Amino acid sequence: MKFLLDANIPYSAIQIFSSRHVVSHVRDIGLGTAPDEEIAEWAKKNGAIIITRDLDFSNKIVFPPEKHCGIIVIRVPHFYTAKDIKRVLQAFMVSVDEKEIPGALIIAQEGRYRLRR
Repeated sequence: MKFLLDANIPYSAIQIFSSRHVVSHVRDIGLGTAPDEEIAEWAKKNGAIIITRDLDFSNKIVFPPEKHCGIIVIRVPHFYTAKDIKRVLQAFMVSVDEKEIPGALIIAQEGRYRLRR
């Protein structure tokens, strides 16, 4: 599976993925300050699942999950540190059946997640 980490996901979160995953960060591909639409288009063209904290990506009208490879929105309080965000993301990755991710909108929170298609 391929993942694209948005600018609001700590760069160090790349470390939580296994070697069977291909993970890019928007900083590495020149999209660190790009608008959401440009990030979504890159992810779609490259078969990557977007991981973000940007709630705009949870708008199914603007970003219909079935037209993308998948979108994971990490929903945590604004005061969470990089360490906290990585902990929530890692717990999600351990708990989810990866077959559920493609083509879905997933809202991941502390200790749970919701999946929408």
